[in-house]
Amino acid sequence: MNDNQEKFDALRQFNLPIDQYAITGSGPMGIRNLKIIGDIDIIVSEKLWNDLASKYGIIDQNGVKKIVFPGGIIEAFYQDSFYSKQFDDKAPTCTSRIANAEIIDGLPFDTLETILYYKKKDRREKDLRDIELIEKWISKNKNPPK
Repeated sequence: MNDNQEKFDALRQFNLPIDQYAITGSGPMGIRNLKIIGDIDIIVSEKLWNDLASKYGIIDQNGVKKIVFPGGIIEAFYQDSFYSKQFDDKAPTCTSRIANAEIIDGLPFDTLETILYYKKKDRREKDLRDIELIEKWISKNKNPPK
């Protein structure tokens, strides 16, 4: 059993349209049991953002706009939720990330390659171990021994 299953089950209870969001942040690592996650961050389509905003409201926390679901375990973000100069024009958009999400256990997940891209751009202290774990997983699973 996945150590993070309770959190993913909490997300399932909201019955979000699978083609309008993707689990991001540490979630794609959590579903692979690479780490214990604290919460679930999702990126959402504009339509879902508007629907959720009307239900739960938008919080602006230090310039980052997000929607916190009841229970506080799930936070939703949209393309305009944050702006950072360190991300260039090559950064994948929320729309493309949702479209390319990997379906695992019936839930859409941002690809590990995309998570790696952002963690390498951020290079926060807490990201360094994640970068190492993701690179090892990709190396082992994308290029299996012959």
